[in-house]
Amino acid sequence: MNDLSIRALGGEHWTSRHGKPIVFVILTLVAVGVYLAATIPVAVFPEVDFPRILVGVDNGVAPIDQMQVTVTRPIEEALNSVQGLERVQSITSRGTVEVDLFFSWTVDMFQTLARVNAALARVQPELPPTAKVTANRLTFAAFPIVGYSLTSDTVPMTRLWELATYDLKPRLNRKLGVSTVVVQGGQEPEFEVKPDPARLVQTQITVPALLDALGRSNMIDSPGLFESNHQLVLSLVSGQARSLEDISNIVVKTTALGAPIRVGDIAAVSRSIKPVYVAVTANAKAAVLMNVFRSRTAIP
Repeated sequence: MNDLSIRALGGEHWTSRHGKPIVFVILTLVAVGVYLAATIPVAVFPEVDFPRILVGVDNGVAPIDQMQVTVTRPIEEALNSVQGLERVQSITSRGTVEVDLFFSWTVDMFQTLARVNAALARVQPELPPTAKVTANRLTFAAFPIVGYSLTSDTVPMTRLWELATYDLKPRLNRKLGVSTVVVQGGQEPEFEVKPDPARLVQTQITVPALLDALGRSNMIDSPGLFESNHQLVLSLVSGQARSLEDISNIVVKTTALGAPIRVGDIAAVSRSIKPVYVAVTANAKAAVLMNVFRSRTAIP
């Protein structure tokens, strides 16, 4: 007896008897797959809540031994009581501390970040007054998604820094999905004031008094409101120094005879560049780097 006769004796295959339900199930699965393919969000950097928080501390140029005693140890002791903490790892360097906090995957990272900030607030009075502490969750939004480098053979680095900071950065910040733009490298222009020790002694002016005069004069303040056409208008008074002459003409002290002593009388004012400790290059040239960070809720 051949195979055809055996199959005939056994009856029809079950797929022949249930052909319509099988076709219906297949079409339903295809429709569900098409719907999910069109609606499921897809991202190069998906939104993932890693159970990790990075605490950073900036304390100028304090030595490592001092940072370990006055910053690292108090912060680690304060954070050990945070609920769900599994491991603490810290890196101490000159003037900076990085504390990595690893938590359980079952904890709510939003609440955990609030607990970490509360612990840091309790230990803040024990830290040096110059220490700046920040805590951030480690997500894909903590890393830049795109970077732009500005290089030139003719334009000075100070001009490239101003172009990136005042022209390009505000435009990028207004784009949908952009959280922050960090500018690195370049040369930040500034004014330098060099006091003359002999003139300071002669006029009986101290360096703190000179700094206080520069801070009080270089500011924008509001003296109050005034009424105009049945409207209250906020008035502003600007004392910002924008040139060498403006800084030189700032009054530091008035003598007993009423003669003003200005900054230019006791110090030399000149244009300078802010010290740079990190070199940024692109294509083997000095460059200004713009790192673009996305918003935590944005899906590219």
